[in-house]
This record gives sequence, structure tokens and C-alpha cells, in this order.
Amino acid sequence: MRKAIKRSADATALLVGGLQTASPAVLGTALVPLLLLALPLLPEAVEPLRLLADAERARVGRKLGRPIQRPYHRREGGYWKRSRTVLRDPATWRDLAWLISHGVIGVIVGLVAVGLWPAVISSLTTPLYWWAFPRGTFSAVAVRVDTWPEALTLPFAQAALYAAMVWWLVPLAARGQLRLAETLLRPTEHTLLTEQIERLTETRTEALESHGAELRRIERDLHDGVQAQLVSVAVRLGLAERALGLEPEMARSLLREARASIEDSLGNLRGVIRGIYPPILADRGLGGAIRALASGQRIPVSVSIPDQLPRPPAPVEAAAYFVIAESLTNVTKHSTAEHAEVSVESDAGRLRIVVRDDGQGGADQAGGSGLVGIQRRVAALDGSARIESPVNEGTTIEVLLPCG
Repeated sequence: MRKAIKRSADATALLVGGLQTASPAVLGTALVPLLLLALPLLPEAVEPLRLLADAERARVGRKLGRPIQRPYHRREGGYWKRSRTVLRDPATWRDLAWLISHGVIGVIVGLVAVGLWPAVISSLTTPLYWWAFPRGTFSAVAVRVDTWPEALTLPFAQAALYAAMVWWLVPLAARGQLRLAETLLRPTEHTLLTEQIERLTETRTEALESHGAELRRIERDLHDGVQAQLVSVAVRLGLAERALGLEPEMARSLLREARASIEDSLGNLRGVIRGIYPPILADRGLGGAIRALASGQRIPVSVSIPDQLPRPPAPVEAAAYFVIAESLTNVTKHSTAEHAEVSVESDAGRLRIVVRDDGQGGADQAGGSGLVGIQRRVAALDGSARIESPVNEGTTIEVLLPCG
């Protein structure tokens, strides 16, 4: 019994809460003809409807325990293009359907639900005071009572009917209201597929840009570093070959210089290789590589990585390493921080990375701080990056990388 009463009370609270959006929806329903006339000429006229639908999404999402995404197409371009986008967007017409249905039904069920509770109490207490009224003038809600037999039967039958409505119809109406809002206000499968295609297109573009930048960097490192050093080695070896018979000391000196230059070239080649896939990842794994990164910083960096962290795929592991390396480089160069922390954990098939510092904050993604490079590297793997950097409150970079 207690569980049934609580269920009905929660359902009533939900329907009464729906009046917050149903009441404006009633007024909106009366203005639908004006909205239909205004939409082709004024696409922004749809904003009040979308704000009301957003309020309903938030309310229903809290009740369902999962957010309801906004389903609208992005309005871009000129005036007429934005107008066509609004008119062709299925979400616009679904919002209108919700507005009319919720405005009519939501108000009725909300008022009925809140009125049934006192109606039950009034019916049950009718035998206590009906006799105080002049005969033929008293009615218990919807039942007229003139005699004691009627007072002892009809109000209780009426109370049972109202109680049954509270127990069965009110929760049913609440579920229907949630189902109606979720069905009409959430994105359709076609919309979700379109958004996924757009997101994958953007991700592919960023991945290509990131890949192109990486190739240009490798080419530049090879051309300006290793190639120039090898050319210098070839020149020295040629001079040493000519001087070998006439000036042995000069030949030996040139050979020593060529040897030193070859060692420098090998060092540069190792640096290029580390830029592609750091060998330390293969040797120590992600945990050991991050601890090595942290120990090489000029400020204290605390590291939190589970000992049993599943090893992610090589591309994800390399991306995680470079994200942390770039983030710590930013901390060292730009943040004036005194301490930083890195945490890595596996979360529902994703690798979650958080790099936080106590520096000056105010990081600008357009200021050449490497944040754009981090986002592109993450986007290439269909991950997400969140950057928070309020002024004088430090910077937090949170990255999610899929490991599937």
C-alpha cells in the first residue's frame, strides 16, 4: 500500500510539474497559426518554441535519468538558407505536435491529478458533516446525498472510484506524458545518423590535417636535420679521401668530424622515431612512459595510474602519451604553475586522461599553446577533449579516447 501511494504521489508530482510547460503550451497552441505564417519570413520566431521544448527535455530527462539531446539542424548561412533549414527540419514540426498535444492534454491531466487527492478525502469524510446542510442541498463532489443510506454508501463508492483513478490512471498518465515528450522531442534515428556522419566528416578532416602536419614535421626534421648532416658527412669523407695521401692528419681530423656528424644524425633519427611512436611505450607501457615524462618536468607532477590498467591499442596509447606530453609542455612554458597532476583510468571502454595544474589559467586555444594540436590528435581517434582554463584558477584538460 505504501509503495502504491508513493508511486501515485510521484506520478502526481510529475503531472503537476508538467503544468510549468503545459500552461505556456496552451498559449502557444493559440499562436500556432501566427507561427506558421511567420516561420517562412522570420526563422528566429521558432526560438520561444525551442526554449519551451528545451525546458521539457530537461524536466523529462531528470525524471528518466538520461538526457534528451536537442535534435535541431544547425542554422548557418544567409537569411533564406536559415529559413529553409528551419522549415525542412523535422524537429520543428515535431515540436509543434508536442506543443499542441502537451498544451491540451498536459493541463487537463495535471489539474485532474492534483484534484483527485482532495476528492478522495472529501468523499470519505462526507458522512461526518452532510447532515449539517439543509436537506436536498448537499452533494459530495459529484454525488448528491439526501439520506443516511446514501451518505453511508454513495460517497464511499465514489471514493473507491477516485482512489482507483489515483492508483492506476495517474501513473499511467505520467508514463504517457514522459513517453510523449521523449518520442516527439528526442532526435530521430535519421537525425542521429546525420549528426554522426557530420561528426565523422569533421573528425576525418581533422585527422587528415593532423596527419598532414605530422608528415610535414617529419619531412622538415629529416630535410633540415638528418639530410643536412649526411650531406656534411659525405663532403668530409670526400675531402678526407683526397687528403689521405698528402695530409694524413687533416684526413684523420675530417674522419673524426664525419664520425661525430654521423652520431648526431643517428640521434636526430632517434628523435624523429620517438615523434612517431616513442620506444619507451613499447618498453615500459603507458604507465611507465607517463611516469618518466612526469619525472623530467621542472615542477612536481603527481601521477595517478592504476597498476592493472588494461593496455590500450597502440594508436590510442601513442595519442595518450603525446597528449600528456604536450599538456605538460604547456604547463612548463605557459602556466607559471607550481604543481601539476596527471590521472589516467579506464572508464567503460574508454581511456580517460586528466591533466590539471594550479597555474594562471586563461589558456587560449588560438594562441599557439598546442591545445588545437591536442584536440586534432584526439579527434583523429573519434575521442573528445574538454579544456577548462579560468583566469587565475589553473587549467584542466580532460580527454576521452575510445579503446574499442
